[in-house]
Amino acid sequence: MKRFAISIILSLIGTSAFAADMALKAPPPPPPPVATWTGFYLGINGGWGWGTTNHTDIFGTTSGNFSQNGGLVGGTYGFNWQVNRFVIGFEGDFDYADIKGTLTSPLLCSVNGGTTCFTTLRNFGTDRIRVGFDVNGWLLFGTAGVGYGQVKAGQNPCGLTVFGGFSCGEAWRTGWVAGGGVEKMFAPHWSAKIEYLHYDLGNKTVYTPTTIGGAINVNVLERGDIVRAGINYKFDWPGSSVVARY
Repeated sequence: MKRFAISIILSLIGTSAFAADMALKAPPPPPPPVATWTGFYLGINGGWGWGTTNHTDIFGTTSGNFSQNGGLVGGTYGFNWQVNRFVIGFEGDFDYADIKGTLTSPLLCSVNGGTTCFTTLRNFGTDRIRVGFDVNGWLLFGTAGVGYGQVKAGQNPCGLTVFGGFSCGEAWRTGWVAGGGVEKMFAPHWSAKIEYLHYDLGNKTVYTPTTIGGAINVNVLERGDIVRAGINYKFDWPGSSVVARY
């Protein structure tokens, strides 16, 4: 009987010690909140562009293709909506640009005694749809939409020609853009991105150097590619969690 009582007491002591030991252990931490891209954001961007242009009049006389290149910098705005790991959104931007090129040629570039054609993309903007997939705070995305820009082109030196036309001009143009990139959450509310875009603003009249017997317009091609980086700040959106995976 004594042995039975002693075994019960030892069993109770062991159970109490185990319970006390369990009480000292901290509960497991809660799972981290899920990162979200949902919300409105603003940002800045900057990069480099290179393009292809040419000047061709209504008779088919052409300067031939020549290259453009230069920088651009501006602002970004947009909104994302995330469902599970899929993200769809709208993004727009407007940049000051200086993507330019020149060509020396006597074929089409000889108004007013000059021999140089030039084309400059002076401002550039887009309004695009973005579709992407989140991988632990990295957003891999494709994008496409409308592109627009201010194109200045002509034949140096700019001015009135002896035929009553003008040897230079500028016009706002619209076209399309498409590309892709990657964006990374690196702190609460903050993300950084790098993207590539191809743009095509078409082949349209920009200047009219000659008016004998009617206007002789010159069409200017404007298309190219852009690589740029940017930083965005995302505002809190009702029902969305703060960025956690960064």
